[in-house]
Amino acid sequence: MDKKHAKKIKRDKKKRQEKKLAHEQQQRLKRQMNMFDHLPDSCSACKADFPKTREAHMAWRVTVRHDQELVRLFCPDCQAAADQLVERRDEPQPKAD
Repeated sequence: MDKKHAKKIKRDKKKRQEKKLAHEQQQRLKRQMNMFDHLPDSCSACKADFPKTREAHMAWRVTVRHDQELVRLFCPDCQAAADQLVERRDEPQPKAD
C-alpha cells in the first residue's frame, strides 16, 4: 500500500465518521424539537396561564425529562418558591443535643 492509498483510506474513514456524527446530531435535534409539542399551556405547579410574550419566554423555566418524554413549565413565582426550598434543604441542620 502506497502513501496515496493510505491517505485516501484515512480520508474516507474521517469522512464516514463526520457523516455519522452529523446524522446523530440531526437526530438529537429532531427529538428535541419534537418535545416542543409536549409543552404545556400553563404552569405545571400552580396552573397559571402561560402568556405568549417575549418577556414570558425569557422568565418562565422549561424542564425536560428526555427519558420520560416529559416537559414541564414553571412560572417565575413557582421558580422562586422552588429555589427557596432547595436553599433550605441544602442548609446544614442544627444538631439536636
